[in-house]
Amino acid sequence: MRAQPAIIQRHVAVQHLPDVGTDVYVNEQPLTAQPSGRAVFGGLLIAQAISAASATVAPDLHVYSSHSTFLRPVTATARERVVYQVDRTADGQSYATRLVRAAQGDSGSCVYIATISFQSSKVPVANALDYGPPMPDLEGLGPLEIPEDLNRIMLAAASSPGSPLQPVSSEVEASDRRPFGFVLANKPGDCRVRSFVRSQQPLNVKSVSVHQAALAYMSDEILLGMAIYANPDIVGDATQNVTMGATLNHMIHFHDSTARVDDWLVIERTTSWGGNGRVLLHENTWDLKTGRLVMTCIQEALIRLKDEDSKL
Repeated sequence: MRAQPAIIQRHVAVQHLPDVGTDVYVNEQPLTAQPSGRAVFGGLLIAQAISAASATVAPDLHVYSSHSTFLRPVTATARERVVYQVDRTADGQSYATRLVRAAQGDSGSCVYIATISFQSSKVPVANALDYGPPMPDLEGLGPLEIPEDLNRIMLAAASSPGSPLQPVSSEVEASDRRPFGFVLANKPGDCRVRSFVRSQQPLNVKSVSVHQAALAYMSDEILLGMAIYANPDIVGDATQNVTMGATLNHMIHFHDSTARVDDWLVIERTTSWGGNGRVLLHENTWDLKTGRLVMTCIQEALIRLKDEDSKL
């Protein structure tokens, strides 16, 4: 008997709607809201857009970049689905590009847009540069030496009601994330947040597109929390001075199409800038077995703080 799909597989899955259009897809499973509000988790849209775009290219074409912009909040309701319209922007021998527009509601207003680029795995690239940053020093530590529920405990302790750092419920929790090696410094740009991460369950498929969509989903999990961690005095105890947090743009670069989301990965997150109500966040992901960099993310997020007069 074939194993049941992992939670993260169900999150990223889309369904084709041929009666609506040739390249039109919708979320296969009901949408779920984030614990901090009614809005749907942004990583869900990124992942499902990749799933939809991947369904319109040849199997040997794999995503190498995804550039997403969030335009409006997506609400989690039983009757409304997100509709993904894929435009076949460009097709070449080795490369392809897709533009994905996501809409929700009777008005059909665009809520999200992504440009997703593909490269063929059939055509070897000769005489190419090959380099990348080394994986952080793990100091002999392994993921199984860290308590499985440590991430949930830390998030619960560090967040107040309504905070963007609140953990999701175990029923929809897609990843097994085990934090280690935190670096807190006087300058936000010198801070580091590290963790081991993989899917909660093994995936029952080897499809590159499914693993890439799942990796994209995990790349957005509490990423904006890096800016909160790096500014403890300003955000206050249990993030009590944070009134709002939302992703504006999310860019992913996939470096290794053989990476599997159900193998242990090592993630390091940093922040380089904050101003005008926005912050810039960075994330590198390595394969624990090989030590090779498999994914890089850059996110621009909105974070609002209480006015000085209203701070506790």
